[in-house]
Order: sequence, then C-alpha cells, then structure tokens
Amino acid sequence: MVRVIIKGGVWRNTEDEILKAAIMKYGKNQWSRIASLLHRKSAKQCKARWYEWLDPGIKKTEWSHEEDEKLLHLAKLMPTQWRTIAPIVGRTAAQCLERYEHLLDEAQKKSEMVDQSEDLSEARKLKPGEIDPTPETKPARPDPIDMDEDELEMLSEARARLANTQGKKAKRKAREKQLSEARRLASLQKRRELRAAGIAWGSHKFQRRNVTHIDYSAEIPFEKPVPAGFHDPSEDKYEKDTTFKKQTRAEIEGPRRDDVENEERKKDRERLKKRRMDENPESIFAQKVEKKRSKLILPTPQISDSEMEQIVKIGHASDTVREFSDSNPTSTLLHDYQTSARDTPNVTQRTPTVHVDVLQKEAENLLALHNVQTPLKGGINTPLHDLNLQSALPQSHIVTTPNTVLSAVGATPRSTPSSIDPGTPATPFRDELSINTSQSAYDTRNQLRKALSQLPEPKNDYEIVVPEEEHEPAQEQPEWVEDASDVVAKRAHEKEMEKIWQMAKESQVVQRNLPKPTQIYDHCFKPAPNRNDLTRADDLIKMEMLDVVKHDVEGEPVKNISQEDIQMAEQLIQAELRPEEKCDLNANMWHVIDQCSSELILTQGTKFTRLGVLSKRDQVEALSAKFQLYRDWMNGRAKKTAKLEKRLKVKLAGYQSIEVHLRKRIEEVRTELEACERERNTFLRLTEHEALAANKRLGKLNEEVVAQEKREKELQARYGQLMREKVEIDDALIRNDATITVRPVQY
Repeated sequence: MVRVIIKGGVWRNTEDEILKAAIMKYGKNQWSRIASLLHRKSAKQCKARWYEWLDPGIKKTEWSHEEDEKLLHLAKLMPTQWRTIAPIVGRTAAQCLERYEHLLDEAQKKSEMVDQSEDLSEARKLKPGEIDPTPETKPARPDPIDMDEDELEMLSEARARLANTQGKKAKRKAREKQLSEARRLASLQKRRELRAAGIAWGSHKFQRRNVTHIDYSAEIPFEKPVPAGFHDPSEDKYEKDTTFKKQTRAEIEGPRRDDVENEERKKDRERLKKRRMDENPESIFAQKVEKKRSKLILPTPQISDSEMEQIVKIGHASDTVREFSDSNPTSTLLHDYQTSARDTPNVTQRTPTVHVDVLQKEAENLLALHNVQTPLKGGINTPLHDLNLQSALPQSHIVTTPNTVLSAVGATPRSTPSSIDPGTPATPFRDELSINTSQSAYDTRNQLRKALSQLPEPKNDYEIVVPEEEHEPAQEQPEWVEDASDVVAKRAHEKEMEKIWQMAKESQVVQRNLPKPTQIYDHCFKPAPNRNDLTRADDLIKMEMLDVVKHDVEGEPVKNISQEDIQMAEQLIQAELRPEEKCDLNANMWHVIDQCSSELILTQGTKFTRLGVLSKRDQVEALSAKFQLYRDWMNGRAKKTAKLEKRLKVKLAGYQSIEVHLRKRIEEVRTELEACERERNTFLRLTEHEALAANKRLGKLNEEVVAQEKREKELQARYGQLMREKVEIDDALIRNDATITVRPVQY
C-alpha cells in the first residue's frame, strides 16, 4: 500500500536550512517551487515559516513597555485583527497574540489575587496527543541521528537542485557538449576500425580542404621550393623580424567559452559556500547603511556667567555683614538660614515616575470587556478605566525633569511621585526652630482613611448546597470480579425493589391510584365538641388522616413508621372488628370500584362529581376541561420527547452513520460473496467437464502418436532403401568412368 504523507507538522533543522537556501536562490515569490524541495510542507506553510520565524527582520527580543501599551490599545480598537496590528507594533501576528494572552493572564492574577507561582497559561498548552495548530511559530526540532530514507532522498534532491545555479540553459549546453564529444569519439573509433580492416576512409579526391588551417600530415610547413639549377646559397639567410612576438593559440583566438563557464561555475560555488557558512539569507549581504549621528545640541543656559558672579558676590557680602553684626553670644543660638539657602543639594532631583500603571489599566479594561454579560440582562454597564479612543496610538505620558533653577528657593519640595504610599513628610525648609505646627499625625490619619476607603465592599453571601448522594451500604469485596452486565442487572433489581418498598409505604389511595382532592378542608378534621374516650380516639384518627392527606396532596413528610408497626396495627383492627363487620373485597368488587371512580370528574376545579348527575352543558364543559388537561399534559410530554429525540439524534448520529456505512459494506461483501460462490460453482462444473473431455483428447492424441510413429518407421525404412540404391548407382557410374576396374576406396 502506498504510504500517504500529510503535509504539515513540526519543522526540523534540515527543513529550515533547505528553506533558507531555496529563498536565497528563488526569492520570496516562488513559494510553490520552494515547497517542491520539501516533501512534507506546502507552499503556504513555507511562506508562513519564513514570515513568522526565519525572517531576519523579526524581533525576538523582550517586549518593551511602549510596545505593550501600543498592543493593548490597538487590541481595544481592532479586536482580533492581529494581521493589521502586527506591522504597527513591529512584531508578527503570532507574537502579538501570545503577548496579548500573557498580559491578560497577568491582569487576571492581580485582580483575583492569584499566587504568582501559578501559571494560568497551562490551560492553553497542548495535551498529550494533540496537534499544534501553528507549528510555524515554534523553534525547529533537532534532526535525528538515523534519518528516514525519505528525508535522505529529500536532502540529496535539494542539494542537487540548489547546486545548479546557472539554470536550464547551462544543463542544455552541457548535455549538447557531452553528446558532441560522444559523437566525436564514436567517429574516431569507427575510422580506426576501418583503417585496421584495410578499408580506405576519406581518401577520395573530392575531399574538402580547410583554407584557414594547415594539414601537417599532407603539407610541409614553411616550405620554400628549391630553384632549378645552380644558385647562391647565401640568399637562403634571412634577417630576423624584430617585431615578431611569440603568441599562443589562446592569445590569438581569445578565451574559450567552456573555460569562461568553468570559471563562472567555480565563482558560484565559492559564493554559495560562503553563504552556507554564514547561514544567512541574501538580504544580509546587502550593504548596510550606517546612520550618522547628529550633533548634540544643548539649550541655552538660563543663567549667564555674569548673573552667576553677581549671585556669588551677594553671598560674600551678606557673610561679611553677618560677621560684623552678630558679635554678641546669643547669636549662636539661632540657625544659619543663609547657609542652608545657598547650599547646592547633594543629589539632583530625579524625574518623577508615572504614578498610574497604564499597562495594568489597559489589561484590566480588555479583561472586563472579555467577561462582559449580554446587554439583554440590563443593569449597570461594566465599569472601565478611562478609555482613550481618540487615536490609534496610546496617549504619551510626557514627564519633565524638575528645574531646580526656576523653582522657588523657599518652597518645600515634595517627594518623588511613586506608586508606594509616602512616609512621614520632611520638615519644611524654613522650620529650623520647629515653629510650625506638626501635621504628620493628621496626614497619616488622612492617608489611612483614604487607603481604607479604597478597599472593596465585603461579600458575606454564602450558599452551601449539600449534594444528595445515595449512600450505598458497604459491601465486602468478593474474591472474584462480577460481570458488568450482572452488576447492572443487580442494581436495576435493587432500584425496582426500592421503588416497591417506597410504594408500600404510601397510603392505599396512592397504591390503588384513587382520585385525590385538590385542596384540604380543615373543617372536616375538627375535633368533636363532646370530649370522651371515643371522641378523643376519633380525634387522634382524624389528626393521623390529616397528616396522610397532606402527604398525598401537598407532599408533606410524615412520621416514618416501620412495616412491622403497620402490620401490627392491621392485626389489631382486624381483631377489634366484629364478624359481621368484616368484609373481604374480591377482584370483581375492586373492578366495580375502579369503574365508579372513573365516572368521577372534577367540576369547576374544586370538587369531584359523578358525570351522570350533571347536565348536558356541564358534562360538555367538564369533559372539555378534562380533554384540555390531557392535551396540555400530552403537549408537555411531546416537548420533552422532542428534546430527548433531538438529544438522542445528536448522540447517536455518529453511530447511525457508522451503521449505514457498515450495512452498505455488508451488502457489498454479501454481493461479492454470492459472485464468488457462482464463480466457484462454475469452475467446479468446468473442472468436471474438463476431466471427462481430457480422457477423450488423450485417447485421440495417443492414436495420432501411434500412427505418426508407424509412418515414421515406414519412411525411415524407405529412406534406408533409397540410400542403398543411391550408393549402388554411384558405384556403377564410377566403374564405368574408371580406366581400370578397381573398386573405389570409401572413406
């Protein structure tokens, strides 16, 4: 059976390398040709692998805060449009989706106070046996040491195809050159064989001469004919030509075309080898444009040098005046305000951080929009943070560095803004002597009150539902395991017995299916006014009857009474009855009672009446009401039946389709079996007929063989006789032609 290969699955290192080399050769538009090198991957999967993982332009670094803000803002404006969001953020669509889910998980952890060690993304991981829907976005799997034959064949084919860098024309030229060389060798071999056989080849006088070349086998190069007669030999000496220069044939004719092609092929092999060593696509070899750094342009100083000198002089002048004026001893008790005012702070003020976590707010907004209920329920909308829908980009929070020069000298600097609650504030700048009132206690109290007001309202509404479980009696573990069908039958029998036991506990009205009242009239069970032993016993019976009626009509629970107590009560009742009061009803009497009860009908929804005592109109109305009641009951049961039928159809649709397929298959097999049976019977009959006919044919052939052997013997005998006669005739002819009569010698 042919092995079927489903394209797709996890990418391997060899497939990635083949894909890189194929893109370097064919470019990023011929994906069908690239996919033909990979037997397990389609053109669409190759394209997705390049643009989702292998492209050098893909950023695989950590996500920055600005990218997260931009991703969440764009996901709010364009939900689920990851192909549109990806180029704006500068990542791939798969990276955007994965990062978006990670941010939502982090926001859900913070909102639900989940332990940070728990990973909410575990639910999205693949279970054992599941197939990854996006293997193009995952790292490549290492190649096995012992690769399959299909993979080795794919590698060899890809290596052969990628090594051909010249295209189809070079193949055709090489093939033509090889054919011409084969024809030349065949012609040379033919001439040699003809020359060795003594057959002249090409010696006719109509041989075409090549004017541009010299046939050194037929001519003498540079021959000068000797003049006739006597001549001076000194004339044979010639002066050398100074302009003559030695030249090779290659210098005269120029470089050969095949040599040029070999050099180009060698260069291509070197270039391809260099690319394989670097393992980078062709775009990496492009010349990188270096960015020129611009000059650092600083703003103009806010205080000039002359103003700075002036400030220094004023400070020196004030120090001089203070030295002359503060000569009394009490001046040492005061603090030097001038010194503290002019001192340069040791640490430069930092740029204040953003107080609000914008990334957390955006993630919480998206999480709330995911979990929003349907608007058909009404109520208050889902509370969200401030939504910025004015532009496609998130709001930029510009934080400026504090200017210490332009700030007031005497102003109290605040602490650096942060998300942490500030501690006790520092002493004001001009409060060296603790003149101002301390506000630290009030500030602490206000901050605590503000923090407590931000806590969520307590939720103490708890509802506990105890599951109703049937406590099965503990059973001793048997030594053997029962069959599943026996266990099911045993449980069904137990349930049936439990049902019979529960029915035995009900009243006789429920057991005999007698009509029950729709409502209970309490005046029927009022105690008797005369109080004696008999009336008190009757009141007890009425109270017990009231409990039984309430249980039958309203379903109120009654006191649990054992079956032994019920049987004992029946025996006491039977013992107290007089013999003439005892009445045993047989089956016919119960039939009459059932017939009488069937004639009862509910009139006006309050009381039961016999149907025969009603008027025609009341009978029609009562029967119509009864019909409508049965009809409503039938409609309700029909709806339940339809739901069950729909549920069973959904549940059994697969089995039904399998049953149809198997039935069709069984019919095909039965038809095939019948055809095979007919063929078998046919061949059996043919075998019988052949066995009978074979004996006849063998007898006929034996007769023909005997006749042929007899005829052959006759012909052989005649042949021998004719040969003897021929010899005798030859001998007679020789004797007649001979000079002497000597018997010829026979060899």
